[in-house]
Amino acid sequence: MTPPNPRRRSLMLAIAAACAGGAGLGLWWRRDADPADTPPASAHGHDTGTAVTPSELRRPGKTGLLADLRPSGPIRLQAAAVQTDVFAGAATTLWAYQGCEGGKSCLNPTLHVSRGDTLDVTLHNTLAEETTVHWHGLMVDEANDGSGLHPVPADGERQYRFEVRNRAGLYWYHAHPHNRTGRQLQMGLAGLLLVDDDEERALRAKLGLAWGERDLPLMLADKQVDGRNAIVYRDEADDWIGNRVLANWSPEPAMTVTPGLYRFRMINVANARVLRPAFLHEGAPLPVRLIGTDGGLLDQPRIVDDLFLAPAQRADVLVDFGAVPAGARVVLRSLDYVAMENEDESGPLAPDIMADHPGAVAMGDALDLMVFDVEGIAAPPIHVPDALSSLPPPPDTAGWKAREIRLSMGADGEWLINGLNFRSHGHHPAFEVKRGSREVWDIRNNMTSMPHPIHIHGVQFRVVSRSISPPDIRARQVADSGLGPQDLGFNDTVLVWPGEIVRVAIDFSQPFSGTQRYMLHCHNLEHEDMGMMLTFAVVD
Repeated sequence: MTPPNPRRRSLMLAIAAACAGGAGLGLWWRRDADPADTPPASAHGHDTGTAVTPSELRRPGKTGLLADLRPSGPIRLQAAAVQTDVFAGAATTLWAYQGCEGGKSCLNPTLHVSRGDTLDVTLHNTLAEETTVHWHGLMVDEANDGSGLHPVPADGERQYRFEVRNRAGLYWYHAHPHNRTGRQLQMGLAGLLLVDDDEERALRAKLGLAWGERDLPLMLADKQVDGRNAIVYRDEADDWIGNRVLANWSPEPAMTVTPGLYRFRMINVANARVLRPAFLHEGAPLPVRLIGTDGGLLDQPRIVDDLFLAPAQRADVLVDFGAVPAGARVVLRSLDYVAMENEDESGPLAPDIMADHPGAVAMGDALDLMVFDVEGIAAPPIHVPDALSSLPPPPDTAGWKAREIRLSMGADGEWLINGLNFRSHGHHPAFEVKRGSREVWDIRNNMTSMPHPIHIHGVQFRVVSRSISPPDIRARQVADSGLGPQDLGFNDTVLVWPGEIVRVAIDFSQPFSGTQRYMLHCHNLEHEDMGMMLTFAVVD
């Protein structure tokens, strides 16, 4: 039987618990800041409440965490517990994908591949439990998908070998064992995967932004960290949020930028925290060009002030620091929003969720992610092309088979998809899809619920409509169908708010044969581990 999901108390109690943790209201940088850029709350996680010195943003390099790796043949990765310096002071134990290239060690390497390449990775699992490598967002067969359907046992090995069929974009790889995904990602088992193609190469040539200098990933996460720099996690907890903010594994990061255009490939790799990032100068947002989503480039840039970035979602953005004077500071802040955690709180209440996360900022409260100090001589202006890619418009789905996907909470507090919980339903496919068919899925979230980032394995999809959306989502509408800018490209994860209906169009054409099983689940990893997941099958 599925154990009850812990229920939340009111937001006021959550804020009180965060304040009681002693860390929720301090500033994490020591340098004098513009008062307008002072956040209402900031995560730093020290029980003493002392300020934390920001660290320089880690960039992909030749060795260490996120090291660039361009495979020219088969590679080996080892899932291992390693000690490395993340926070000031004591070393931190991470679980990481460890590999070597030319005798140099790398952890969670940033893999660079091109569309049409064959990626050949052998995983050796040295952990004391099962793990996998899930190639998030890639269109692959079941055997290479890396879900918990095919776990790699302790001291076991598995080869993943497949053709990269996706458009250029930022994808990622991470552990996906049943019931343990939340723990394993919180401990560190995740890396980036950049896919290249002709359209991406053409855009890079026009922008002239060098990778690792003015074209950078921002791998955003929060971790619950204790006073000894150990990452803390509790199995069967709900919505694990952290008291330390990291970008590219740099805690409370800072970066010096020149006045000019920068490209940031943003990804939310947090377990549960939904972010609303904005680049602020003196409290006002800098206009940002959104140029890509989960599945690569949009057809044209879209100007936005801020985004919603749920766990697993990506956003490719251009930010012009030439719009502010030299000597200015820009803060990347997750703005406050209504969290809409609308679970049924009838009956006895469990202990408040924030008690598990001392010092963490409550879901939906403002949270600083990093700071940029603008210094130096302005870079020459860069023309951003009006046309980015040959992305087709969303398809006309008239005549497509419609399937309803219902998100809800059961009487015992368990999360359900179409009334089913994975812990009781398991690997048996809940439904089958004919290979080569096209379907529209109406993903309906009950009002008595919370926002769920829904991820579908093995496919990229197009969002074709949103309805009954909350006001903050309706305000972002750029199309009659209720779509916002982030809905206009290919995606593999979509955030569905309480009461909302999101319709997605999926083409199940694929070059594989036989039954291929895939996962449909919430990418709030605690929800996934507690059974908010289904198996479905694509069949001949």
